[in-house]
Formats: sequence, structure tokens, C-alpha cells
Amino acid sequence: MRNLAVRAVYIWLALLTFFAVFAATAGAREALASRTQAVRQTLAATTPLTRTITVASTWNDVQGALSSVVINGPTPTVTPATISAIGGQLRTDFNQGVVSLAPAGTDLASMTSGLYPVQGDLPGTGGTPVKIYVTERQPFGQQMRLVAGRFPVATPAASPAPGDGSDRHPAPLILQALLTRQTAARLGLHTGSKFMFTGPELPSTGQPAEITVVITGIVTPIEPTSAFWTVDAGILDADLQGPATNPYWAGAVLVGPGEAAELRSYLSSGNLQLGWVFPLSVSSLNGQQVQPLDDALNTLSTQVPKLSGNLSLVGPTLSVSSGLQYSLNAFIATEQSVDTLLWLLYVSLTITGLAVLLLAARMVAMRRSAEIAVIRARGASLWQIAIGTGRDAAFACVPAAVIAVVLAIVAIPGAGSVQGAGSAGGWWPPIAVLLVAVGGPALIAAWQHRLPRRRPLGRRRSRAGTRLVIEATLVAASAAGIVAFRDQGVQAGAGVNLYTSAAPVLVAIPVVIVVLRLYPVVLRGLLLSSARTSGAPTFLGLARASRTALTPALPAFALVLALTVAAFAGMVRDAVTNGEVAASWQTAGADATVTPSPAAPDFTIPPAAARAIAAVPGVTATAEVWNENWLTLANAQITVLAVDPASYAALVATTQGFPQLNAGLLALPAKAGAPQPVLASPQAAADLGGGTIAISTDQAAVKAVRVRVAGVLAGTPALPGGGAFVIMPLAAITSTATPPQPTGVNQMLLAGASINQARLAAVLRDMLPGGVVAFRSDVLSGLSGGPLQHGAFTLFSLAVGVAAVLGLAVMLLELGLGASEREATLARLSVMGLGEGQRTRVVALEVLPAVVAAAVAAWACALALPRVVSPEIDLSVFTGSSTSVPLAADVASVALPLVGLAVLAAVSLGIEIRSGRRRGAASLRVGG
Repeated sequence: MRNLAVRAVYIWLALLTFFAVFAATAGAREALASRTQAVRQTLAATTPLTRTITVASTWNDVQGALSSVVINGPTPTVTPATISAIGGQLRTDFNQGVVSLAPAGTDLASMTSGLYPVQGDLPGTGGTPVKIYVTERQPFGQQMRLVAGRFPVATPAASPAPGDGSDRHPAPLILQALLTRQTAARLGLHTGSKFMFTGPELPSTGQPAEITVVITGIVTPIEPTSAFWTVDAGILDADLQGPATNPYWAGAVLVGPGEAAELRSYLSSGNLQLGWVFPLSVSSLNGQQVQPLDDALNTLSTQVPKLSGNLSLVGPTLSVSSGLQYSLNAFIATEQSVDTLLWLLYVSLTITGLAVLLLAARMVAMRRSAEIAVIRARGASLWQIAIGTGRDAAFACVPAAVIAVVLAIVAIPGAGSVQGAGSAGGWWPPIAVLLVAVGGPALIAAWQHRLPRRRPLGRRRSRAGTRLVIEATLVAASAAGIVAFRDQGVQAGAGVNLYTSAAPVLVAIPVVIVVLRLYPVVLRGLLLSSARTSGAPTFLGLARASRTALTPALPAFALVLALTVAAFAGMVRDAVTNGEVAASWQTAGADATVTPSPAAPDFTIPPAAARAIAAVPGVTATAEVWNENWLTLANAQITVLAVDPASYAALVATTQGFPQLNAGLLALPAKAGAPQPVLASPQAAADLGGGTIAISTDQAAVKAVRVRVAGVLAGTPALPGGGAFVIMPLAAITSTATPPQPTGVNQMLLAGASINQARLAAVLRDMLPGGVVAFRSDVLSGLSGGPLQHGAFTLFSLAVGVAAVLGLAVMLLELGLGASEREATLARLSVMGLGEGQRTRVVALEVLPAVVAAAVAAWACALALPRVVSPEIDLSVFTGSSTSVPLAADVASVALPLVGLAVLAAVSLGIEIRSGRRRGAASLRVGG
């Protein structure tokens, strides 16, 4: 490196290496970090019971397994110690590898009876029957706080009845138990309360067990959402179950470990349910461990647990499961859809970066060509030239790559270790970048300065024929890769097929080949046309463009690919944004919706409240709805949406994704008794048929209505979830009361992009305490703010930026490669008398045709790419709905990068022309 120009080229190469390595490393780390954040947030939103491994068996099964190993001696009994021993061995078997259990103190072991009817009525149930189950679980005291009474203890053994035995009565069966405060209030019990229930037959007597439960204490949970309280329904609070005609309250009482013997003695013949719960520690789970954890949990649920000693035969009686698998599988499905997109961008960007680095390596070799020619003439071998050129490149690029990796790690902390091709890219892209940056100049320099080989006359191969074979091979390989991609897609989590993941590259290859074939033909035609005109600048510019260095395949391919990747990332981002907006409308129906809360089934919106809601700042339109479920004569359920046709049609006009409403079809019938025209959903239209039918409801004091279907609507904002619904005028609903009462509305739709949410909440609090409001903006924020989706959007934006920078780098490199030749040309034109404006046109016509050709190729790729990749990518994962999100090319995605490149080229050439004025004469004297 003996002159400033060579040093500048190596600085260029180092900067490109730094940028490419930083982008590759930071992109991989951002993908992994966002995935880790996403899985942690997803699992944190699940219930504590979901984040557990549960094991179930029965007392009889475990007892039978233990008995089978006894040859002589007493039959072993399932005791609390046995249950604890089984739990300890299960913990040892489970707590391995990626499966990490919480501390042992959080484990749960339980022994639970079935439901048994309580004798008589309990004070708080109003005569409704009660069924009780008894549960003993460990650990006991640390999960609850005593608010009244005391903890139960073992019931003392009863004294035998006096007499000779003929008049002996069986000892009373007593269980001391606890109730939660909610269950005690629900059943009307307190400390000291007693009730009886009939259990299973006692083995000793053959008679049903008459068990008396004594409530010794009332407790409240310390952590109500823990597995201790949620593993069994009804333990926290009695639950009303059964058919509506014969309901019953189902609740639970808790007994302590000291009463395990009584529980086993009284209820074991009813086949007590045994259970163990092991909470999982997932707070430190990272994105790379999701699939291994799911596989490990699946293995645990399908294999027999490994127990040792006398407990070895208990393993087959145990059933293992985990609720976490459902959440993990849903996350993996989402992750795979996102990964498909990310790999398409990641691989294509890497290939584009490598192509740009090859251009930079070519520039290094060209700038050092004269120096290397002298070294070669002095006897240096090709190996010496390659090693020397590579050494100089390594001195510049290796430190740049190291700094880039360090900065990427500092900029994106917490991503963990990025390993393997399946983990967001691994380390192969930065390594490939560094190899090309160091090895590219060495190989190109050695190739350029090799000695020519002499071939016998007649054996010189046609370069045109060789080019044709290469192009045909590349087109065939691209077509095969595209077919393979459409057949198998990108299988995230199972390794990465770099061939099929390079679909944007495979699409660009045939397009670039076609453009390169047509480019000279078009230029020659333009050149011939310009030769007949009197304008010298046009002819000179096109003549130079026909033999400029911008026409080889590598620069054209790099430029087109950079534009294609930028356009692809932009169109994906736009499609997802549009899909999320459409999904928010399909979920919310309107900008804001006021509906009754579950605790207010008889909710109505008074006129004064409706006026106050309509007056909230930001509300531009409102529509009141009476929403009730009605039945047809065939007992088909249909939702009736009674509205004011004019105001509802006006609100529907402000929404997106719903068919517009023709209010004229909902006119009241002219004759009394005539059927009411309604608009119906396809499902409701099928239920109602083509004639006139009456529908009625027992949920409100209104008369039945005879209706006929006047039109069909695929969806409507008042019921965005769809289903069987009809829309009719509110005036068609007639009260059965005497005198008739006006029909109250129970739903209100609001339109307005900037509704004052605080003011609306205040109106509901003051005037509609039973109402709740849902905002479409909250739905949209939830869709776009998900951690996995947010991370993907960040990477989309990064991809657009990286592709744009790579495109700019291609333009600057190509302009730099031809700068010296253009400088000499401009000097000659100046001497020949051409003015500055004419020289500018010459240079512009030399450079811009290649930019136009790249624009045409990029536009063709942008049009073809959605059709190639759409069948294998699922953008609906970003919207949380099953509605497909179409991917389509848009003008902005391609036009903006092209405009940027054109502006860059114009500015660079303008600077070059102005700076070349002073050097023109010197350039002619030195370079001739």
C-alpha cells in the first residue's frame, strides 16, 4: 500500500467488512433476543398450573404395584411417606437437561377423594344439594393463612362400646377439616360447623362409611393462583354444577397430613386420586431452548418414569403431562412462520453483502494492478502475490470485523450464545464475510496476473458459448431451487436449507441474466438512433455506456439483489401493517365499542348516557344497537341486531373490512302484519330460508317478529366475530308491556380516530357503571406490540436499511472503478470545446442506463417474488387471526430505493465533474 488511492481502497474494504459483520452479528442477536423475550413474556402470561409437570395415579393402582413385589410379610400401605418418596424420585428423573424444576419446596403431592353428597341442607345454599370432596396435600401450612379457628389434627381413636359385643355400635368416623373463606361463605359454614356425607363401603364392615366433617378452621390462600389451589376445580370456592334442572354445589374440604391415615382408612375403597405437581422454572428460558424443552416434555409424557427400589413397579401406573406443551407448541408454530420470513431476508442479505465485498475486492485488485504487475515482472509467484494481497486485506479487515462483533454484542446484550445454523444465523455469516474480504482480493489479484495459457489453433473455446452454458445452468439451478422452496418451504427449528432460503436470490438470477442479455441490444439501438442526430453528448454518453464497467454480471446482480431485498422487506412490512389494521377492525368492529360487563346482564344505555358518550371529544359518529339472541321456529339461535338504519349505515361507512349497509332495505313494512325486511348473514339466511318466518326471544319482554331476508351481509361491526345474525330497525321491536315500553339499547358503537379515552371512561364510571369499553387502538397495539412480532419488525427495518446501504455501496464502488477513466474523458471533452452542461449529459448518459436497467430488473423481481414466496409464508401469524394477509408488490417499496440511488449517482457525478475541472489539464499531461 504505497499511495493514498490504495489506502483509500483498503479503508473502503474495511468499512464494508465492519458494516457487513456488524449487520450479520447484530441481526442474529436481535432475532435471538426478541425470541427469548417473546417466549418469556408468553410463558409469564400463563397460569402457574400451566407451568408445571403433573403426575396422576390412583391409590388402588399404586397399592397394587407395591403389593406385587411382596412375597412374604405384610402388604405395604400407601402412606404420606410413600407419596413423598415417589415425588422425590420423580423430581430426580424430571430435573435433567433443559427441563429445570423450581425448588423442591414448591412441589405438591395430593391425595383426593371423589365427590360425595352431603346429607341434608347446608345453611347458605337455599336448599340446593351439596357435594364435597376431601383432599390432603403437602406442603400444607405454608400455602394458607388461618383467619379463624385452628388447623386440624389427627382424630383420636374412639373407645369401644360397652357390652359383650352384640350391641356394639361402630366407632364414629370423624374428619377434622379446613374450608376456604369463599367456600365457607358460599355454604354458610363456620368454625365448629359439622355435616355428614356417605362415603364408599368400608372393607372392614362392608357398609357405607358415614363420615362426620368437623370444620376446625377457615383459611385464605397466600397465593391463590398457585398450583396448590388451582390443580383441582372447586378447592378455592364451591362451584355450581350439573344441569339447570338439577344443579348442585361442588366444593372441597382440606385435611392435614396428620389425617392422611383417616382419609386412607375411610375413603381408599373409593379409589383415591393421587397427584404430584412439579412447577417448572422457565424464567431464564431462551429462544433456542423452546424446541428442546417441548421435545423433553413430550418424552416425559410418553415414557414410563424411572423409579428405583420397591417403587420401580409404580412407574407404569403413573400418567405424566404438562400444560406448558400447548403454549410451547403455539409459540413454536408462530416462531416458524416468522423464521421463514427472517431466513429469506437473512440469507439474501448475506449473499448481497458477499457480492458487494467481491466488488470491493475487485477494486483493490484494480488499484494495485500496476504495483502487482511490477512485482510479478520481478519474478514473484502467484502464491506470493495472493499471500501479500491477502495479508494486507487481513490487516485492515480483521480488526474491523472484531470491532464489529464486539459492538454488536454490546449493542444487543442478553442474546446469549448464538450457535448453529438453526439459531438465528449462527456465526457462519460473519465468518463468510471475513473470508471473502480477506480472500477475495488475493484470488482476484492472482487471477488477473496469471500467465496466459496457449491453446492449439482451433481449440479455443467460444466465450459466448461458455457464457450461454453458465447462464443456462444458473437459470436451471434457480428454477429447481424455487420449485424446492415451494414444495418444502423453510423448516424453522430443523436446520436451515440455504439453497431454498435464498429464494429472493434465485428469483433475481434469471431476471439479471435476461436484463444483461437485453441491455447491450437496447443500448446499441439507442446508439444507432443517436448517431443520426446532431447532439454529440447523447452519442458520446451512450457510446461510453455500451462499454462501461457497469455492465458485468457481478455489479448488476449485486445492485438488483440489494434493491429486491429492500423491496421484499418493505412489502412484507407493509402487508403485515395492513393486515394488523384489518384484523383490528375485524376484532373490535369500531373505533370504540360500549358493551355490558359480565356482571351486568340486564344492562341498558339510557338516552342521557348515550348523548354524553356521543359528546366525548373525538367521537365523530355513533350507532346504538339492541343486541339479543332470538330463536326461529326450528330453535335455531340467531342474534338480532336492532339499530337505527341511518345512523348505523353512517357508522359502517367509517369502518374498514365490512360491507356497506343499504339502509333503504330496512324500511318498516307499509302494511300492519307484513313481514319485516332484514339483512342477514349467510348462516342466518340459511336458517331463515327464502320465505317469511317468525323469530322470538324469551330474554326480553318483546313481541315475536315475522321477518323476510332482504339482503345478505358477510359481516357487520356490531357483531365482528360473525355468526348467525340479522339486522332490523329498532322501531320493529315492540314491547309486550302495558303500556308498551321503549326498547333499550345495550351496545353502542363509536367512530373517531382520536377519541378521548379518559373522558369516555369517566362517562361510563359516572353514568354507566355496568358498561365496559373496548378500543380498536388497544387491539391494534396488542397485535403490533407482541415481542416476537416487534422483533421481526425491527429486523425488517434493519433489512431495509442494510439492503439500502449495500445498494449505495455498489453504486459508489462502480462509480469509483470508472472514476479515473471518466476524468480523462471529461478532460478530453473539455479540450474539444464541450461545455460543462454537455459534459454533464455525457457522464449522465454513461451511468444512468445501468441504473435504469437495474430498476427494471428490480421491479420485475418485486413483481415475481410475492408470487413465488406467498404459498410458503404465513403473514396471518402477525394478526392473530385465520384471515390470510396478502403479499403484493407496491410502488413505494421499489421506487424509494431507486430514487435514492439515482440521487446518489447524480450527486456523486456532479461532485466528480466539479472536482475534475482543475485536474483536467494535468490529467491529459500525465495520462495522455
